[in-house]
Amino acid sequence: MQRNDPGLMHSMGLEGLTHIWGHAGSGKTLLAVAFAADESVNSAIEWINTDGKMSFVSHLKRNVTAHGGRMSNVTTFLTLNYAQSRDCIMNVASRVAPLTSLVVVDPVTRVIDMARLNPTLWGQQLIEEVLPTLAGVASNGVKVVVISESRVIDGAITCPVHHESIRQWVDHDIAVRRDATGPYSTIIGTNRAGLEIPLGKLRLLNTGIVEVSAFGSARW
Repeated sequence: MQRNDPGLMHSMGLEGLTHIWGHAGSGKTLLAVAFAADESVNSAIEWINTDGKMSFVSHLKRNVTAHGGRMSNVTTFLTLNYAQSRDCIMNVASRVAPLTSLVVVDPVTRVIDMARLNPTLWGQQLIEEVLPTLAGVASNGVKVVVISESRVIDGAITCPVHHESIRQWVDHDIAVRRDATGPYSTIIGTNRAGLEIPLGKLRLLNTGIVEVSAFGSARW
């Protein structure tokens, strides 16, 4: 199945390295599923799962099929700990095939020593190794999506782990926020001036299909 449209990520202005973050259940992984399903129509996809949660697999299969993509175009890696996650990401450049258009890392923050068992290494792999590696892959024309986990700070403020460090490396910083009413989440970008720009809406249909409506373009 050949596509005549430019694709979902392109319609939202997302090229290079994109960071997706938000509260648990807001739709971060579902948005990445929509991106991957769309890209799988004509290209190869690599999905690196680092937290052991397998629910994305059924969503991915269902959406790839629904949008005319091929699961044979999708390679998934399931890592067991932060060391495996780091090694898998550090070797991604050597695995990416010429026809690969998208690499997804969900969540990228699992390459951190999340338990702080080694305070010296807390965040070091993410900031000094992983993010530069993924930025290098993106600079070669491959779209890269990284999803991060959030933590509650000072008992009230929820923000992504190492958000400021991540923002220094990414081309796009995307928040997914669940709407107070209704089934939708809003996709929000942030420009260089720090201003928020609504990019679209997403929802999970009863059929298991992720519906994304990019503002200024047709519904996908």
